[in-house]
Amino acid sequence: MFALLFIRQPVWLALGAVGIAGNIALNNFAVAKLVSGTAFFDTASSYNLSVVPLFILMGEVASGSRMSAELFNAARTIMSGLRGGLAVASIAASGAFGAICGSSVATAASMTRIAMPEMKRAGYEQGYSAASVAAGGSLGILIPPSIILVIYGSIAEQSVARLFAASMVPGIVLLLLYVVVALWVAGRSGAVPSEARVTLAQRILALRGPWQFLLLFVMTIGGIYAGIFSPNEAASIGAFGAILLGFLKRSLSLHGLVHAIQASVLVSCALFMIIISATIFANFIVQTRLPDTLLGMAQDAGLSAWVVMTLIVVLYIVMGCFLEGIGMVLITVPVFLPVVAGYGFDPIWFGVLVAVLVELGLITPPVGMNLFIIRAQVPDLSMARLYRGIGPFLLAPIVLVILLFLLPGLALWLPQVLY
Repeated sequence: MFALLFIRQPVWLALGAVGIAGNIALNNFAVAKLVSGTAFFDTASSYNLSVVPLFILMGEVASGSRMSAELFNAARTIMSGLRGGLAVASIAASGAFGAICGSSVATAASMTRIAMPEMKRAGYEQGYSAASVAAGGSLGILIPPSIILVIYGSIAEQSVARLFAASMVPGIVLLLLYVVVALWVAGRSGAVPSEARVTLAQRILALRGPWQFLLLFVMTIGGIYAGIFSPNEAASIGAFGAILLGFLKRSLSLHGLVHAIQASVLVSCALFMIIISATIFANFIVQTRLPDTLLGMAQDAGLSAWVVMTLIVVLYIVMGCFLEGIGMVLITVPVFLPVVAGYGFDPIWFGVLVAVLVELGLITPPVGMNLFIIRAQVPDLSMARLYRGIGPFLLAPIVLVILLFLLPGLALWLPQVLY
């Protein structure tokens, strides 16, 4: 599988080919055909996974109706007067937009178009500007609704609502850590100018701009936490609400809606192909009893739970330097989750940890997805400058990983309160 990935084959092809070949080797062609057909049908007809295209549609509509621009403008006014205030505004707006988008790639792409020109006009150093957008864009992985957590919940057979609740506090903590890093870098860098202050009244008035974001957030995530909606119902209501608000504000045209639906279909089909292939691969892995073998080897070697978890974290960080996030989750969770559960760790907590590590992979050189999304839209930005700029921001998710180990209640407190 890794050989196929190394020669740049698609993730779905690497997973599916190895899974089918493995099933043929362990059983026969007829069994492999049955497993493959069942995987296609079960995945395509899964009610739990219907939340994926609905949240993608909500994010596409929100992006097309300039909701991200209104969030950035509001955050810019509120953060004015700070050295590096525009960078902080881009991080805050990215976190808020991720709360209704669920996709880090979409968030990074949208905020690049909006925040990068503003920071360039203000005289910000280009690497610092791009790094703050890349870091903020990655928050969509962790702050609910998160497509990664939906997929993890499907693999691990865990409640998506509980996963969303578990990721909220760590998501806010990570946003604050990114803000601290942005202010620290701005404070020690002469390439980040100070900005004009605004009055308290102007800051308060700025909150009126993104009112539709607040409404969508309350309807979707608030409805899930309050027990009014299931995640699937909240996703459908959120998608409909985003479309309705876009038309009422006249920021969404019929052509824009058709484009959003087309983009949602293409992204959803790509994701479902990966999930189907991962299901076939997971079936093969289960039959080989690889997770049980790994757990037995670790226990026979006398490795403590913390040593095993440290090895898993290091492996995720290394894989994140080369693999795409969703593919990484689908490859590793069927193997690692039984080992983690065997050592007594909560699967909900592990899901949040995986989301943080995937988020770290989005901004880790050499192939962090968010870095390439930004580079594609800012052609005059060198990758060397972007790599230097992102370095300090890598500390934030690493600190959060340490906090999750030291204070597991960061992830487990809110699900216990709500459910």
